[in-house]
This record gives sequence, structure tokens and C-alpha cells, in this order.
Amino acid sequence: MFGLFKRTKIEEWETQLLKNVIEKLPSEYSRFIDQINDGLFKGVLVDISDIPGYVAFTYHSGILKKYDHKGVPDFKLTNIMVYDSRSAKFLLYEIYISSGAISGYSLGGNGKYNIDVSNIEVLDFKKEFIGVSDYARIASILSDEEISLLNQSEVYSVFVRNKEYFHIKDLEDGDFLGIDEKKVVYKITHDPLEVVAFGTTIAEVLK
Repeated sequence: MFGLFKRTKIEEWETQLLKNVIEKLPSEYSRFIDQINDGLFKGVLVDISDIPGYVAFTYHSGILKKYDHKGVPDFKLTNIMVYDSRSAKFLLYEIYISSGAISGYSLGGNGKYNIDVSNIEVLDFKKEFIGVSDYARIASILSDEEISLLNQSEVYSVFVRNKEYFHIKDLEDGDFLGIDEKKVVYKITHDPLEVVAFGTTIAEVLK
């Protein structure tokens, strides 16, 4: 009975927040604004997932055909913070992408909020593949020797200044060694925030 009264209409602040967040992300994500502007979303479904605060989008099927790409890995954009005027706190906001289309979002808090759609922090945002580990994503580009030198549990994706790196080894005081998709090795420090390329290989720096 109660399920009949759950919200199904998408609200203006939801689409505006999505647009404002995506506009602050690197240009590679701007294509998702096209989905919103094209009228992809038909409505929302709430309380259908075990993900806290998750809201799923329903689609206009004719428009979905333009953006639905089977085989494209699912992922979410996380570590995004949006300001809630009601609690006077920043809340965690995550955008979910499935088969190339925005599938929903999750928002922290107790569900009773007043989001300031212009007060957004994306400096530490991360792209996390769903069902695929960060280690698995880079293992295919590594040699057998390089794989043998890595601790799988230490490998994870990190975005610094809007570029993705893969953490491979902790250093002192929160600094770490990372690599990019071309296997260039970097020392990444947080105070001050610096990314310095090593003129060496993964094997040489880890041995």
C-alpha cells in the first residue's frame, strides 16, 4: 500500500544539481549533460536499492537508445560534496552510470534536506568502477615482473588535479607513489600538493 505513494516525479533541483556537478568535473564527463538536456529522464524510483539515499532514474525509452551502450563498464563518481542548508553540512553525493547512461544518484543525510545546488566541492572526486577492482583495471598493462612487485590491496584509484593515478605504495606522512595509464611513475605529496614524475620504471622504483 505505502509503495503507491512514493515519489516518482523528478524534481528540478535534482537535474540542476546533476548539471552543476558535472560542469565542475573534467570535460570528459560533459557528455552526461547532453543526456539531461535531451530529456532522458522520465521520473525517479526511491527505496529500491540497499544503497543508502539512492534515487534511480526512469527513462524515456526512445531517448535511452541514443545513450545505452551495452558492454561499457558501470561506474560511479564519488567523493563529491554538496551543501545542505537544512543541516548546515556538506553531504556525500554520488552519481551512478550504467551502460553509458546516468542511472541514479545517492545523497547522504536523513532524506530531509534543502540542497544548495550551487555549493559543490569536487576537488577530491573519484571515478570508481562497479564490479571491477582498480587493480584489475591496470593489471592488463603490467608485466609479470611488475605484477609480482605490487601488493594488490595497495592499488586503488586516486584523482589529483583532475587526473587519475593508481596508488601503488605508501611513503611517509601520507605521501605515496602512483602510476598513470601509461605506467609513468610519480611521487605524489599532499603538503604541499605536488605530482612529480620519476625518470624510472615501476620495477626499478619498487625493488
